[in-house]
Amino acid sequence: SSSAAPNADLPAEVKAVVGKKCYGCHNANSKNEKGKAKLDWDALTTLKKSKRVGTMGKISEVLEKGEMPPKKFLENKPEAALSEAELATLVAWSAGKKKSK
Repeated sequence: SSSAAPNADLPAEVKAVVGKKCYGCHNANSKNEKGKAKLDWDALTTLKKSKRVGTMGKISEVLEKGEMPPKKFLENKPEAALSEAELATLVAWSAGKKKSK
């Protein structure tokens, strides 16, 4: 649902994109076992710092390669595609860059 949002301590603009585009498959209660196993947004802030940094690096890498959302998923749900702005927001955040205003 579009009202779902991760309870992780994320910047508002990141939380908005994640809630709208990523959280459906990547949360503790997801029926998507593979998505949940690869990334659970709810658990992200509970990870030890080193593991969290590694996970954020993976998020950045997967986004930059265009692997998320998966092409197969987008065939059925084209509205789940990330806009350039949404992608830029997530990549900048996951790569640890502060967004310049």
